[in-house]
Amino acid sequence: MPMILELIIDVCNWWNGVNKIKANLKQKSPDAIKLGVLSAAGINFPAIFDPVQTHPGVVITAIAARSKAKAEAQVAKYKLDAAKVYDSYEEVLQDPDIEAVYIPLPNGLHHKWAINAMRAGKHVLIEKPITSNADEAKEIRDCANETGKIALEAYHWRFHPAAHRVKEIVESGKYGHLTSVFSKMVLPPGTLSSDDIRFKYELGGGASMDLCYVLSSSLYWAAAPNDVKGTSFEVLSTKPQLSKRDKRVDENMDATITITNADSARSPVKCTTVCQLATPKYLGFIPQMWGLTPLAVLELEQAKIEFTSFSTPFIGHKIIVTEKSGKKTTETCYTGGPIWGERGQSWWTTYRYQLEGFVDRIKATKNQEKYNGPWVDLDESVKLMEIVDAVYEKSGMPKRGAK
Repeated sequence: MPMILELIIDVCNWWNGVNKIKANLKQKSPDAIKLGVLSAAGINFPAIFDPVQTHPGVVITAIAARSKAKAEAQVAKYKLDAAKVYDSYEEVLQDPDIEAVYIPLPNGLHHKWAINAMRAGKHVLIEKPITSNADEAKEIRDCANETGKIALEAYHWRFHPAAHRVKEIVESGKYGHLTSVFSKMVLPPGTLSSDDIRFKYELGGGASMDLCYVLSSSLYWAAAPNDVKGTSFEVLSTKPQLSKRDKRVDENMDATITITNADSARSPVKCTTVCQLATPKYLGFIPQMWGLTPLAVLELEQAKIEFTSFSTPFIGHKIIVTEKSGKKTTETCYTGGPIWGERGQSWWTTYRYQLEGFVDRIKATKNQEKYNGPWVDLDESVKLMEIVDAVYEKSGMPKRGAK
């Protein structure tokens, strides 16, 4: 999947002239945040290298990997001239110049290295899901509070103006209360090999983990603004497809959940999610190459909202509102929106918007100022992992990280 995403971003960059913008950004800001990367992961280019190359306020100064040669190859390929290469993660955390680290390690290692990084005085951007389970997520939240360091779970789509625009429509009250949410993510057939780390229980593998965007989107749409902590939920049903290699791992998962807000004026929202790491073949032998676009469908009392490509709206999306009267409107939102305002460029990826927020939040903390941009609060990260744990429990499966 990272290779496909890298190719898409390369094409988008070429189309929008982003490579010229990168070339013209010869000097970073004097106070640019020095960022270290733990692992030469495949997701590094779309998630961090590409956005850093157009942001004047952050520079990658270190990459650590178990294979030093692999890290050196990434430095050379992506022209990360300022980056040192280490062969241990500890060396990055011991580097006094590094202020923040990006953690794209396997899910099962997020907790350990996020805690270690914060205790070493570093802010952390942690790939989703933030941990293997809710108990570990609470420990990261507590550590962030104790150390005063910023910890952000990398739900990059949450930083894109299109997501904010959909939330604005929902919260406007124009179409009544939200009643249900349907979210779907499906990986193209053949994307993952059978021995991929996403299928390894000990590394926090499983469809409900890797494609947790569907649960994240359900919680985002259904929860009242700024009150995720006050929501409750119930997992009504699940339908897992288990790995033949390890019955503790879900290759695919369908789940139905209700989310209830503390605000009694809001009715419980029924959320149906579909996530597939290993898409079943049609009629048992035909690869399903259709229906692969991520989709969120929100039913309100007086309208339906379809948000296509909700997890990667920068690639191309539509926000389609169909009113009960039959009136239909379609819009897109690549810049602006109710949170960013005048910030942003139409070619910014979700990852670029996320980096903007991460850097701004760190600088605001340094200057003892209030940050007013988009964010994924750690209370939300904890709540989301509680939902993931409950999905596994309902399925008769152990939560990730269980001994």
